[in-house]
Amino acid sequence: ESGLQTITSAGLQRSYYLDLPSDYDPDAAPRPLIIGYHGTGGSHQAWFDNYRLREVVGDGAILIYPDALPNAANINQWDFANDFQMFEDLLERLPAQLNFDPDRIFITGHSSGGGFAHELGCRYGNRIRAIAPVAGSLTATTCIGAVAVLQIQGQYDPLVPIGVAQLGHRFWTLYNGFSLGTSNPGVAPECVEHAPGPSDYPVQWCLHQEGQGAGNAAHAWPSFANAAVWDFLRGLSDRAPQDEPPPGGGNEQALGNADTTLSFTLRYPSGIPTPVQGVAVLYPAGTQQPIGEAPLAFLNLSFAPGAVAGDERSYQIPVKYLGFDGFPGRYALDIAIYVDGGSFPIPAAGVDQTVLVDVDLVGASTPIVVPGVLTLEPVQTTF
Repeated sequence: ESGLQTITSAGLQRSYYLDLPSDYDPDAAPRPLIIGYHGTGGSHQAWFDNYRLREVVGDGAILIYPDALPNAANINQWDFANDFQMFEDLLERLPAQLNFDPDRIFITGHSSGGGFAHELGCRYGNRIRAIAPVAGSLTATTCIGAVAVLQIQGQYDPLVPIGVAQLGHRFWTLYNGFSLGTSNPGVAPECVEHAPGPSDYPVQWCLHQEGQGAGNAAHAWPSFANAAVWDFLRGLSDRAPQDEPPPGGGNEQALGNADTTLSFTLRYPSGIPTPVQGVAVLYPAGTQQPIGEAPLAFLNLSFAPGAVAGDERSYQIPVKYLGFDGFPGRYALDIAIYVDGGSFPIPAAGVDQTVLVDVDLVGASTPIVVPGVLTLEPVQTTF
């Protein structure tokens, strides 16, 4: 029956809401399974109050809405370690309880849940048929398998800026073997399709203008999202998930060649949780905490810290400029380190770590070298 369910995963009791079609019959033909991940601070209730995907899907699919756990800042947030494991545990448990099509497992989500949908599609592309993230960003750079992708992003989103979303857009388009220059009509007027013709693994990019000038409204689940998500998912060909990337695609194709490198040394404070992910972005010169505006450019959206509390570690990471040509110029380099129990992409105040330093950029191919040792400090945020 529909209702709140519990599961033990990674030694923790977790919850998810099972939303069955009104005419669900375990002996009938299996239907698709859509797993939806709520945004930061939310719960499964957001799928009834805000997103309302069932109203468009009707009885066409089984829906499941997992609940995130509180992070170190006591805000419900997806955590890679625990929630990857919960996803695996769900896929192991559900076949004994539900009649669904294992070749049509779809993932959607909003905000941090959209980001998690990206990550699941990358990490489990051999088990997931398609993803449909809304206002979320991809951080992984090495994926497996093949997934169809519908990505919805607001042009004026202040919380997940378009520059962040475009990194995922670029990655998936190239990973699936397509060209960013190919744009055919998609499932909604806001959407473009990058496949040049019929494809088992299409990639659509849906850029909308809703919420402009209304604060965080541009980050909200847009009015066309439900119809676009369901039309995209139900229109996919009958193709089982596979271990290999789509023809002409893959990780090497998606990553391309870096423009240059960024070198720096970080000092990690004692007592902080385990660092799990690093990000390097640019702001106007002289920028200080708290930062209340979108970055000017994203240099590297995911590098492995490889450090623990108290370490001093040097890095040389690849840099890829996308849509940025402000050379020469002085900018504030923000190196953010997300830690276990923090939150991405919006950092948890007092938990995640950052450092800002002014740098001079000469040209796109010139290496960026930051002298001295940069000491991280807790993030302050206005969000």
